[in-house]
Amino acid sequence: MRNSAIPNQLNWTDYHQSVRRITAKFNPNHGNYRIHDHEFVELAFVVSGTSLHHSVLGDSRPSSGDVFLFRPGAWHGYAEVKDFSIYNCCFDTALLGRELSWLADDPYLGRLLWGIPLSAKQHGMVSLHFKPQEFKRCCKLLDELCSLSQGDYLSHYGDHLGLLLQILSLLARNASANSGKKLSPSHRSVVSAIKLIDDAPTDPWTLKSLAARVHIEPTYFTRLFHAAVGLPPMAYLTRRRLELATSLLRRDNFPVGEVGAKAGWLDGNYFSRCFRKHFGMTPSRYRARFKAEIKDAG
Repeated sequence: MRNSAIPNQLNWTDYHQSVRRITAKFNPNHGNYRIHDHEFVELAFVVSGTSLHHSVLGDSRPSSGDVFLFRPGAWHGYAEVKDFSIYNCCFDTALLGRELSWLADDPYLGRLLWGIPLSAKQHGMVSLHFKPQEFKRCCKLLDELCSLSQGDYLSHYGDHLGLLLQILSLLARNASANSGKKLSPSHRSVVSAIKLIDDAPTDPWTLKSLAARVHIEPTYFTRLFHAAVGLPPMAYLTRRRLELATSLLRRDNFPVGEVGAKAGWLDGNYFSRCFRKHFGMTPSRYRARFKAEIKDAG
């Protein structure tokens, strides 16, 4: 499961052409791939073959029709691959606070991108399975996006965005069909708050200040936010800061306390407790684990 040519943290500008914010590719012969995480959102669609999939949710043996969504910081890797083929679709997280920020107002797409992966048990990951006909439709859209990814990007950005939305819609309907929950649109205050947090996760937000910015009473705002996103606003802020902290831990050598401060925590010990609760290991262990992977790969 070692490949020294692949960085352990995949940075958008390293992994993709910097101008591209949405991209897709098909790998017909996917090899073993050591444990890694990302600074962007990744969608993985298993077409054929077998592998041992190590992920933040545990080990599994994915099969054709399995689909995974990974938010930043959600680590995974592949081992024991055999005849393994897969589509990868990735997009810059900046889209979630800008072009795609309205998705938080959609009961299905909001749940897929925020509500499910940011809940305490999911650790930034969503696992789905498509029926053959649904998966075939999804692959057709991915083929179109793969084809576009080979050509001029700027003049076809709208096409990239449209195909990504169709793919996300298929995933969202699949996730909601299996939930059995009745969904309704989010309140506009929730959408505004998500954009505020995503644009500036390190700002000294409090429940009172955030509620004031979206012009709603704090207690009612908390109920609305929890119903839409699956966790309270301050818990969502914590999750976004943790996504930022994983990037800092992997890319820089700042002391753990300084990483916490840069990610928005004034108390380094509280940062470490939050990190361990969400990722199952301390910040130091997280950093050491992936440094060991790099050493082993060399």
